[in-house]
Amino acid sequence: MSGKRKLLFKCVIVGDGGVGKSTLVKRLMTGKYIEQKITIGTDLATYKINYKNHSIVLQLWDFAGEKRFRFFLPNYARGAMGCLLCYDIARRNTFKNLDEWYKIVTNNSDPVIALVGCKRDLADKKRSVTEKDAKELQDEKNIDIFYETSSKTGDNVKALFEELTKKIVEINEIPL
Repeated sequence: MSGKRKLLFKCVIVGDGGVGKSTLVKRLMTGKYIEQKITIGTDLATYKINYKNHSIVLQLWDFAGEKRFRFFLPNYARGAMGCLLCYDIARRNTFKNLDEWYKIVTNNSDPVIALVGCKRDLADKKRSVTEKDAKELQDEKNIDIFYETSSKTGDNVKALFEELTKKIVEINEIPL
């Protein structure tokens, strides 16, 4: 097969409510910081990345972080090729709760996982989760990618999704 191929990768975005999952997606989609209200259930967005002369569409399932919606997650996680495991660097409890999110996702799919510390812009003032803490979790769980991002500044947002796409292609040995 020659020429460009179009590929679709399902990616779930999970973590406690208020960590910044929806603002991360909005920043990626619009290039702007747009304050978000609580997600009810799940939001779906698509984002196109050109990688190695191929058009890859990331189907982004932004999952609500509230406990009352958690029972939906196993079904949404099925078939996911990527997962953003998100926490707020200024709220330690959101980091502690990642184990539950990780288990739900990995019990229902085998995605490339990115550990994402959101709200990097608060690092100097309110940080309660260090990069060292995150890297220890990354090693412990054998997580593929780690980034700290800021939806306010745009810091590392595009780089995160580009790296996720690259790793999905590499790990799944998708011929391009």
